[in-house]
Amino acid sequence: MPPDKFNPSDVALFLDVDGTLLDIRDHPNDVVADSDLIEVLECCFARLGGAMSLISGRSIAEVDRIFGPAVFPVAGAHGAELRVDGGRVVSVASQPLPDTAVKTLEAFAAKDDGLVLENKRGGASLHYRKVPALQDECRRAVTALLSDLGDAYRLIAGKMVFEIAPAAHHKGAAIRALLERSPFAGRMPVFVGDDVTDEDGFHAVNHLAGVSVRVGETGHTEALFCLPDVASVRQWLRTAILADQHNLKTGVKRS
Repeated sequence: MPPDKFNPSDVALFLDVDGTLLDIRDHPNDVVADSDLIEVLECCFARLGGAMSLISGRSIAEVDRIFGPAVFPVAGAHGAELRVDGGRVVSVASQPLPDTAVKTLEAFAAKDDGLVLENKRGGASLHYRKVPALQDECRRAVTALLSDLGDAYRLIAGKMVFEIAPAAHHKGAAIRALLERSPFAGRMPVFVGDDVTDEDGFHAVNHLAGVSVRVGETGHTEALFCLPDVASVRQWLRTAILADQHNLKTGVKRS
């Protein structure tokens, strides 16, 4: 189990979204945060003096849709997008995925209604959760496409998804970039994630003497600690960050 108490003035908190804060759904558009989770995150953000960021493979626009109307700092598309102050995007991948590659993926995804193609800044994700029997075929299609794209892109094999992502951007680099900015600078990084896409983040946080937490069935992982599921993450945030002694709506201590 990860530490159950932190000094909020010392911590910079980084949280993956899908599979960590919210359960993975069959279609990415079906994921929406409930009011309780949004409230927990808003209270964590306030208690940490703003040193909390969501770290997602999704675009910032998608993260905002999920957690709206709340707006948080976000590293989107594995760090290809970065927003610190709740306003403008301050860093964006310079190269979009070539149109020819996008069209190839769209044509492949159109072969089966169970496949879902998610276009992102600088990359794309092919989801096969509804048709797991197509895993090998999906891998072959994405691998063949990558061979044509060259070293500028990499393959991320996540939970029932194959993603083409910019090689220059990953969650570890995103966390390091945020730690160079106020209010994250000078704090101990704590990163919670659930998938292979989060391993770069775990590695970076460990190197910085921080706390890395993997959610769910782990197998091999760089994370130093684990939590069993999404529900346990929410409870851990209440305990470790909010000290489990505040009414989330009023901010006053419980009687």
